[in-house]
Amino acid sequence: MKLLVIVSSKKCCLKSELMQMNLYRKIRNRLNSHKRYKKRLARLEKCGKFKMNEIEGVKVVEVNDLNLGHIFDGDGSLIAEEIFNNDEYHFDIGDSAVVIDIGMNIGLASLYFAARGDVKDVYGFEPFKPTFDHAIFNFGINKKYSNKIHPHNYGLGNEDKELSFEYYSKAPGRMSTVKLLDEISHNPKYGTRQEVVQIRDAAKEITAIIEQHKDSRIVIKCDTEGSEMEIFESLDSKGILRNIEIIILEYHFSYDVGIVDILKRNGFVLFKQKTVSLETGDFGMIRAVKKTE
Repeated sequence: MKLLVIVSSKKCCLKSELMQMNLYRKIRNRLNSHKRYKKRLARLEKCGKFKMNEIEGVKVVEVNDLNLGHIFDGDGSLIAEEIFNNDEYHFDIGDSAVVIDIGMNIGLASLYFAARGDVKDVYGFEPFKPTFDHAIFNFGINKKYSNKIHPHNYGLGNEDKELSFEYYSKAPGRMSTVKLLDEISHNPKYGTRQEVVQIRDAAKEITAIIEQHKDSRIVIKCDTEGSEMEIFESLDSKGILRNIEIIILEYHFSYDVGIVDILKRNGFVLFKQKTVSLETGDFGMIRAVKKTE
Protein backbone atom coordinates (compact mmCIF):
# COMPACT_ATOMS: atom_id res chain seq x y z
CA MET A 1 0.00 0.00 0.00
CA LYS A 2 2.84 2.39 0.90
CA LEU A 3 4.54 1.68 -2.46
CA LEU A 4 1.30 2.41 -4.30
CA VAL A 5 0.96 5.76 -2.51
CA ILE A 6 4.57 6.68 -3.34
CA VAL A 7 4.11 5.82 -7.06
CA SER A 8 0.83 7.71 -7.17
CA SER A 9 2.46 10.70 -5.49
CA LYS A 10 5.33 10.68 -8.01
CA LYS A 11 2.85 10.58 -10.89
CA CYS A 12 1.01 13.59 -9.45
CA CYS A 13 4.29 15.48 -9.05
CA LEU A 14 5.30 14.64 -12.62
CA LYS A 15 1.91 15.76 -13.93
CA SER A 16 2.18 18.99 -11.94
CA GLU A 17 5.68 19.63 -13.32
CA LEU A 18 4.48 19.05 -16.89
CA MET A 19 1.59 21.46 -16.37
CA GLN A 20 3.99 24.07 -15.01
CA MET A 21 6.35 23.56 -17.95
CA ASN A 22 3.48 23.98 -20.44
CA LEU A 23 2.32 27.12 -18.64
CA TYR A 24 5.87 28.48 -18.65
CA ARG A 25 6.20 27.70 -22.36
CA LYS A 26 2.94 29.53 -23.15
CA ILE A 27 3.98 32.57 -21.12
CA ARG A 28 7.41 32.59 -22.77
CA ASN A 29 5.86 32.37 -26.27
CA ARG A 30 3.49 35.23 -25.48
CA LEU A 31 6.35 37.37 -24.18
CA ASN A 32 8.46 36.61 -27.25
CA SER A 33 5.50 37.38 -29.50
CA HIS A 34 4.94 40.67 -27.67
CA LYS A 35 8.64 41.54 -27.98
CA ARG A 36 8.56 40.86 -31.73
CA TYR A 37 5.42 43.00 -32.04
CA LYS A 38 7.00 45.90 -30.11
CA LYS A 39 10.18 45.65 -32.17
CA ARG A 40 8.30 45.72 -35.46
CA LEU A 41 6.04 48.53 -34.28
CA ALA A 42 9.06 50.60 -33.20
CA ARG A 43 10.60 50.08 -36.63
CA LEU A 44 7.43 51.27 -38.36
CA GLU A 45 7.10 54.27 -36.03
CA LYS A 46 10.61 55.38 -36.99
CA CYS A 47 9.31 55.79 -40.53
CA GLY A 48 7.00 58.52 -39.24
CA LYS A 49 3.99 57.63 -41.38
CA PHE A 50 2.38 54.80 -39.45
CA LYS A 51 -0.31 54.95 -36.74
CA MET A 52 -1.69 52.03 -34.72
CA ASN A 53 -5.36 51.11 -34.42
CA GLU A 54 -7.53 48.01 -33.92
CA ILE A 55 -10.44 46.87 -36.12
CA GLU A 56 -12.55 43.77 -35.43
CA GLY A 57 -9.97 42.57 -32.89
CA VAL A 58 -7.09 42.79 -35.39
CA LYS A 59 -4.13 45.15 -34.88
CA VAL A 60 -4.20 47.59 -37.79
CA VAL A 61 -1.72 50.19 -38.99
CA GLU A 62 -3.01 53.38 -40.59
CA VAL A 63 -0.92 54.88 -43.39
CA ASN A 64 -1.75 57.14 -46.35
CA ASP A 65 -5.52 56.91 -45.72
CA LEU A 66 -5.30 53.09 -45.67
CA ASN A 67 -5.82 50.49 -42.95
CA LEU A 68 -3.37 47.59 -43.02
CA GLY A 69 -4.28 44.52 -40.98
CA HIS A 70 -2.34 41.32 -40.20
CA ILE A 71 0.99 43.01 -40.87
CA PHE A 72 2.40 41.72 -37.57
CA ASP A 73 1.76 38.14 -38.72
CA GLY A 74 5.03 36.90 -40.15
CA ASP A 75 6.91 39.39 -42.32
CA GLY A 76 3.99 41.73 -43.07
CA SER A 77 5.52 44.74 -41.28
CA LEU A 78 8.67 44.50 -43.43
CA ILE A 79 6.53 44.34 -46.58
CA ALA A 80 4.54 47.39 -45.39
CA GLU A 81 7.77 49.30 -44.80
CA GLU A 82 9.08 48.43 -48.27
CA ILE A 83 5.87 49.53 -49.97
CA PHE A 84 4.75 52.57 -48.00
CA ASN A 85 8.00 53.99 -46.66
CA ASN A 86 10.53 52.94 -49.30
CA ASP A 87 8.13 53.38 -52.27
CA GLU A 88 9.34 50.10 -53.74
CA TYR A 89 6.45 49.94 -56.23
CA HIS A 90 6.21 53.60 -57.16
CA PHE A 91 5.92 54.47 -60.86
CA ASP A 92 4.79 57.51 -62.85
CA ILE A 93 3.32 56.49 -66.19
CA GLY A 94 1.59 59.79 -66.95
CA ASP A 95 -1.66 58.07 -67.92
CA SER A 96 -4.42 55.81 -66.64
CA ALA A 97 -3.04 52.40 -65.67
CA VAL A 98 -4.27 48.90 -64.82
CA VAL A 99 -2.02 46.97 -62.42
CA ILE A 100 -1.69 43.17 -62.36
CA ASP A 101 -0.50 42.12 -58.89
CA ILE A 102 1.01 38.63 -59.22
CA GLY A 103 1.75 37.39 -55.72
CA MET A 104 -0.86 39.53 -53.97
CA ASN A 105 0.01 38.17 -50.49
CA ILE A 106 -2.10 39.96 -47.82
CA GLY A 107 -3.08 42.72 -50.25
CA LEU A 108 -0.76 45.57 -49.21
CA ALA A 109 0.58 46.28 -52.70
CA SER A 110 -2.91 46.00 -54.22
CA LEU A 111 -4.16 48.64 -51.75
CA TYR A 112 -1.15 50.85 -52.46
CA PHE A 113 -1.97 50.76 -56.17
CA ALA A 114 -5.74 51.12 -55.70
CA ALA A 115 -5.27 54.29 -53.59
CA ARG A 116 -3.54 55.99 -56.51
CA GLY A 117 -5.65 58.30 -58.66
CA ASP A 118 -3.98 57.17 -61.90
CA VAL A 119 -4.80 53.47 -61.34
CA LYS A 120 -8.20 52.33 -62.67
CA ASP A 121 -8.17 48.68 -61.61
CA VAL A 122 -5.98 46.18 -59.79
CA TYR A 123 -6.10 42.43 -60.51
CA GLY A 124 -4.56 40.37 -57.70
CA PHE A 125 -3.51 36.70 -57.72
CA GLU A 126 -2.74 34.80 -54.50
CA PRO A 127 -2.80 30.97 -54.37
CA PHE A 128 -2.62 30.33 -50.60
CA LYS A 129 -6.07 30.51 -48.98
CA PRO A 130 -5.03 31.69 -45.47
CA THR A 131 -2.98 34.51 -47.02
CA PHE A 132 -5.79 35.33 -49.45
CA ASP A 133 -8.29 35.55 -46.56
CA HIS A 134 -6.08 38.14 -44.84
CA ALA A 135 -6.06 40.13 -48.09
CA ILE A 136 -9.86 39.99 -48.24
CA PHE A 137 -9.99 41.29 -44.66
CA ASN A 138 -7.73 44.19 -45.64
CA PHE A 139 -9.87 45.04 -48.65
CA GLY A 140 -12.97 44.93 -46.45
CA ILE A 141 -11.59 47.58 -44.08
CA ASN A 142 -10.65 49.83 -47.02
CA LYS A 143 -13.99 50.14 -48.81
CA LYS A 144 -12.99 53.52 -50.25
CA TYR A 145 -10.58 51.74 -52.60
CA SER A 146 -11.58 48.06 -52.56
CA ASN A 147 -14.01 48.47 -55.48
CA LYS A 148 -10.95 48.86 -57.73
CA ILE A 149 -9.45 45.53 -56.63
CA HIS A 150 -10.33 42.20 -58.28
CA PRO A 151 -8.79 39.43 -56.12
CA HIS A 152 -8.33 35.85 -57.32
CA ASN A 153 -7.56 32.91 -55.02
CA TYR A 154 -5.21 31.16 -57.42
CA GLY A 155 -1.68 31.68 -58.64
CA LEU A 156 -0.25 32.03 -62.13
CA GLY A 157 2.15 29.70 -63.90
CA ASN A 158 2.86 28.07 -67.25
CA GLU A 159 -0.27 25.89 -67.20
CA ASP A 160 -3.41 25.05 -65.24
CA LYS A 161 -2.57 22.69 -62.36
CA GLU A 162 -3.30 21.78 -58.75
CA LEU A 163 -0.48 21.57 -56.22
CA SER A 164 -0.18 20.64 -52.54
CA PHE A 165 2.24 22.37 -50.16
CA GLU A 166 3.03 22.78 -46.49
CA TYR A 167 1.81 26.23 -45.43
CA TYR A 168 3.89 28.20 -42.91
CA SER A 169 1.67 30.89 -41.37
CA LYS A 170 4.59 32.70 -39.72
CA ALA A 171 5.98 33.78 -43.09
CA PRO A 172 3.22 34.08 -45.73
CA GLY A 173 5.44 36.45 -47.69
CA ARG A 174 7.96 33.64 -48.29
CA MET A 175 5.56 30.91 -49.40
CA SER A 176 6.38 29.51 -52.83
CA THR A 177 4.62 27.28 -55.35
CA VAL A 178 7.90 26.04 -56.84
CA LYS A 179 10.01 25.41 -53.73
CA LEU A 180 9.41 23.08 -50.79
CA LEU A 181 9.20 24.50 -47.27
CA ASP A 182 12.63 23.03 -46.41
CA GLU A 183 14.14 25.16 -49.21
CA ILE A 184 12.99 28.48 -47.71
CA SER A 185 13.85 30.03 -44.36
CA HIS A 186 11.43 28.91 -41.66
CA ASN A 187 11.50 28.07 -37.96
CA PRO A 188 10.69 24.34 -37.50
CA LYS A 189 9.37 24.90 -33.98
CA TYR A 190 6.23 26.47 -35.47
CA GLY A 191 3.70 24.12 -37.00
CA THR A 192 2.67 23.91 -40.64
CA ARG A 193 -0.40 22.61 -42.41
CA GLN A 194 -1.07 21.17 -45.84
CA GLU A 195 -2.65 23.50 -48.39
CA VAL A 196 -3.93 22.64 -51.87
CA VAL A 197 -3.47 25.52 -54.31
CA GLN A 198 -4.71 26.20 -57.82
CA ILE A 199 -2.42 27.56 -60.54
CA ARG A 200 -3.69 28.89 -63.85
CA ASP A 201 -2.03 29.66 -67.16
CA ALA A 202 -0.58 33.18 -66.85
CA ALA A 203 -0.85 33.87 -70.58
CA LYS A 204 -4.56 33.07 -70.65
CA GLU A 205 -5.39 35.08 -67.50
CA ILE A 206 -3.43 38.19 -68.45
CA THR A 207 -4.69 38.15 -72.05
CA ALA A 208 -8.26 38.40 -70.70
CA ILE A 209 -7.31 41.45 -68.60
CA ILE A 210 -5.60 43.16 -71.54
CA GLU A 211 -8.64 42.54 -73.77
CA GLN A 212 -10.87 44.13 -71.13
CA HIS A 213 -8.66 47.24 -70.86
CA LYS A 214 -7.49 47.97 -74.40
CA ASP A 215 -7.29 51.72 -73.77
CA SER A 216 -5.23 51.49 -70.56
CA ARG A 217 -1.52 51.10 -69.89
CA ILE A 218 -0.75 47.74 -68.27
CA VAL A 219 1.68 47.45 -65.33
CA ILE A 220 2.80 44.12 -63.84
CA LYS A 221 4.03 43.77 -60.27
CA CYS A 222 5.38 40.26 -59.66
CA ASP A 223 6.65 38.79 -56.39
CA THR A 224 5.99 35.05 -56.37
CA GLU A 225 8.95 33.58 -54.47
CA GLY A 226 10.26 31.63 -57.43
CA SER A 227 7.51 31.04 -60.01
CA GLU A 228 8.39 34.25 -61.88
CA MET A 229 10.46 32.32 -64.42
CA GLU A 230 7.64 30.06 -65.61
CA ILE A 231 5.20 33.01 -65.60
CA PHE A 232 7.37 35.12 -67.88
CA GLU A 233 8.19 32.16 -70.11
CA SER A 234 4.43 31.72 -70.57
CA LEU A 235 3.88 35.42 -71.35
CA ASP A 236 6.85 35.43 -73.74
CA SER A 237 5.70 32.34 -75.62
CA LYS A 238 2.31 33.92 -76.38
CA GLY A 239 3.68 37.38 -77.30
CA ILE A 240 1.82 39.05 -74.42
CA LEU A 241 4.73 41.14 -73.13
CA ARG A 242 4.42 43.49 -76.11
CA ASN A 243 1.24 44.79 -74.44
CA ILE A 244 2.93 45.56 -71.10
CA GLU A 245 4.36 49.01 -70.32
CA ILE A 246 6.07 48.57 -66.93
CA ILE A 247 7.23 45.52 -64.95
CA ILE A 248 8.30 45.66 -61.29
CA LEU A 249 9.58 42.22 -60.35
CA GLU A 250 11.34 40.58 -57.44
CA TYR A 251 13.45 37.68 -58.66
CA HIS A 252 14.53 34.65 -56.62
CA PHE A 253 16.91 31.67 -56.89
CA SER A 254 19.07 33.44 -59.56
CA TYR A 255 16.22 33.43 -62.09
CA ASP A 256 17.21 36.96 -63.11
CA VAL A 257 19.40 35.79 -66.00
CA GLY A 258 16.57 34.10 -67.92
CA ILE A 259 14.07 36.86 -67.14
CA VAL A 260 16.48 39.59 -68.26
CA ASP A 261 16.89 37.80 -71.61
CA ILE A 262 13.11 37.58 -72.04
CA LEU A 263 12.59 41.26 -71.23
CA LYS A 264 15.34 42.45 -73.57
CA ARG A 265 13.95 40.30 -76.36
CA ASN A 266 10.56 41.95 -75.88
CA GLY A 267 11.83 45.52 -76.12
CA PHE A 268 12.29 46.50 -72.47
CA VAL A 269 15.03 48.58 -70.91
CA LEU A 270 15.65 47.49 -67.34
CA PHE A 271 17.37 48.19 -64.06
CA LYS A 272 18.50 45.24 -61.93
CA GLN A 273 19.42 45.34 -58.25
CA LYS A 274 20.77 42.29 -56.41
CA THR A 275 19.58 42.39 -52.80
CA VAL A 276 21.24 39.32 -51.32
CA SER A 277 23.08 36.11 -52.27
CA LEU A 278 22.11 32.92 -50.44
CA GLU A 279 22.85 29.21 -50.84
CA THR A 280 19.61 28.98 -52.84
CA GLY A 281 20.74 31.72 -55.25
CA ASP A 282 20.53 35.46 -55.78
CA PHE A 283 17.52 37.59 -54.84
CA GLY A 284 16.80 41.10 -56.07
CA MET A 285 14.63 43.55 -58.01
CA ILE A 286 14.12 44.12 -61.72
CA ARG A 287 12.35 47.26 -62.93
CA ALA A 288 11.64 47.27 -66.65
CA VAL A 289 10.05 49.83 -69.00
CA LYS A 290 8.99 49.32 -72.63
CA LYS A 291 11.19 51.26 -75.07
CA THR A 292 9.51 54.11 -76.90
CA GLU A 293 9.45 53.56 -80.64
